[in-house]
Amino acid sequence: MGFEVYIIKILQSCASTNWITFFQAISMLGSFLGFFITFFILFIKNRKLSIVFAFAFCVACIGNTLLKRVIQRTRPFEHFSFIHNYANEDGFSFPSGHSVCAGLFATFLTYHLFCEIKDNWTRIFGVSGLLLLTILIAFSRMVLGVHYLSDIIVGIIVGIIVAILCICVYNICIRKSRERRERQKL
Repeated sequence: MGFEVYIIKILQSCASTNWITFFQAISMLGSFLGFFITFFILFIKNRKLSIVFAFAFCVACIGNTLLKRVIQRTRPFEHFSFIHNYANEDGFSFPSGHSVCAGLFATFLTYHLFCEIKDNWTRIFGVSGLLLLTILIAFSRMVLGVHYLSDIIVGIIVGIIVAILCICVYNICIRKSRERRERQKL
């Protein structure tokens, strides 16, 4: 944990008001704002996938809450007086809910990108942008003093796992639905 505290201390020691404001805005993309943006993008192109995404978001939020209650890791600013709580957070730290959501959002949007876009350069730039945004959202939680590095890493992994599981179930259901329709045509 010493290394994780050191990271937060360095990030906050060189933080200006603009730096904090920027990361507060980025952090909002890992919450309901990010959910609505992602849902809207998916809903425009694929309503079934947007419903699966909404379900995955609920599963991720419930899972995150359960993990926080079981593990009960306190936030960095509660242990170290030199770490500031720039996000006005309370509750437990592990895993980072914003990072869970960032991993979930990026995975669903990457899946959507690969299903809808055939141009490889567009895919590369799209995935690169999603990866950068995910890292910024996770990084923002340390800058704001509310999470350790391990909180955000595990959060992203949890979000990705929930997304992959839900996308796999979605694909199985779509395939079975197509097979059923083809059998009915015969």
